[in-house]
Amino acid sequence: MQKKLILFGLLLALLVACADFPDGKATISGYVVDMKAGEPVAGSTVTILQTGNETTTDENGFYSIEVPPGQYSIRFEKDGYATSLVQGLITFDPETRYSTIQRPLFDPEVTTRPPRLRVEVEQWYEPGETVTVTVSGSVRQPRKNGFTYLDVAIGQQGGNSGYLNGYVRHQRVFTFDGSEVEVSLPTEGYSDIVPIYIVAYDINGNRTEVVRYIYREGSDELPDPLAPSELSGEATTFGDIAVFGPLNVPTVSGRKIVAALKAGDLDAIAAMANAVQEARGNVSLQGEELRKAISWVDLSFGYDPEADPPEAFEIFRKRADESSFFLVGRVAAADAQTEEGTYAFRDASPGVQPGVELTYRVDAINGRKRAASETFTLTPLPPFYVTAISPADNSSNVDLRPGYLMSLENSADVNILAAIVTDRVQADGANVEYFSPVFTVAGADGEFNPFSGFSGIPHGVVRTDSGYGLSGAMLQPFHAYDWMPFAVTVSLNEDGEIEASSIAADLFELWGPFAVKDGPVNTFLTGAGGGQ
Repeated sequence: MQKKLILFGLLLALLVACADFPDGKATISGYVVDMKAGEPVAGSTVTILQTGNETTTDENGFYSIEVPPGQYSIRFEKDGYATSLVQGLITFDPETRYSTIQRPLFDPEVTTRPPRLRVEVEQWYEPGETVTVTVSGSVRQPRKNGFTYLDVAIGQQGGNSGYLNGYVRHQRVFTFDGSEVEVSLPTEGYSDIVPIYIVAYDINGNRTEVVRYIYREGSDELPDPLAPSELSGEATTFGDIAVFGPLNVPTVSGRKIVAALKAGDLDAIAAMANAVQEARGNVSLQGEELRKAISWVDLSFGYDPEADPPEAFEIFRKRADESSFFLVGRVAAADAQTEEGTYAFRDASPGVQPGVELTYRVDAINGRKRAASETFTLTPLPPFYVTAISPADNSSNVDLRPGYLMSLENSADVNILAAIVTDRVQADGANVEYFSPVFTVAGADGEFNPFSGFSGIPHGVVRTDSGYGLSGAMLQPFHAYDWMPFAVTVSLNEDGEIEASSIAADLFELWGPFAVKDGPVNTFLTGAGGGQ
């Protein structure tokens, strides 16, 4: 084993030395976003700790900095934000891409120094072996702070967002408290130099990511792979109006959360959750609108089912403002297969941005051999926003047959809309009082009034064989209800198929089980039957 480690170190040095670095320089570049699949963090200071070189992210969260070829640690800092740190990044190529997450601070009074991690991993592995990573660490100000979770991923960065980390081979340890833990990951589908990403967050949002590299010599004896076929995809944007940054809730702080977690005080945790819930609507991001969005792309492609699948697929992406393709992920064929001959990949990496055209390519990999697909291009939609106008929130004396009026912003080609009413008094879980028909209409901003002479979607409207009609259903008098819009807008490609969707409100996950759901909810009280 010692010989293998020495050999691996020599190999790394040789690869760096033999790479073609123009003028003896390498470039490290990437994107900084505020959450998984989130929005750019502009104005973050990016510092190479070994050289002191600094730069600042632009309005797209992009940075680029020149360094001599080597191994580096990079720190990302901005006022009002937690600190992100990466350690062990190696510039194997003239341009190395590294992107990261930099979250808004949870508690300005708690440290912005990132956690310390100690990582051990065997750097050489044989085909079919698992790789075991041993991690321990510590946080600053442990009385006020603590770890939230640890994630270890192979080949591409992981995280704690289950749906958005689809097709990432990783393990999360939510019980990580700094004590030594071991995480094992299979290496099937990986060869040559493979990065292992070990990331940990503290409660204040500070992030440390350690990159380690393992090696297995790629085979030249495997058959030539075929080119992946029928590459297509759909972009999704979720306009999440209830994603908060720094909270102005006096009863909630990092120190109190840590104390409650350590003591197992469920009542205290529930009280803080209620305080945050009650603050909805008057809690805002520092200096920004309370309008956040996340975006991702789901890719689908084929591979001849009559042929043996390749070892893996590598997914490359090029933004409209970039001149080259960059690797955004590698996935073993077995992990990506959805059915025979069909494969998928989800790109939620930084750089996916609403309104920015993206072009993708997929390479099939067998050892050192590869075959590339044709390219596919799409553009994620801007955030779609809906406002629930009437019945207004906390209104009373509402008619027993109200109209549910919503207003729309940033519509695309087609809008898909509905109104959902739930009985606030019932507690048996089956509390949907009324679910309107789903209206599929040409995209248009402003108030949605589907019927002449009515304001909004009339209560009790139903679909009939000849169109629409009123069922005669009424709400109960002097009763409390919640109503919420369902609102999605989509763009269509030349074949009339959905290319991108933008979700404004989907509390019941009608559009898809994305593990993100939000939207406006208005609570109202009916009257005896008079007007609103």
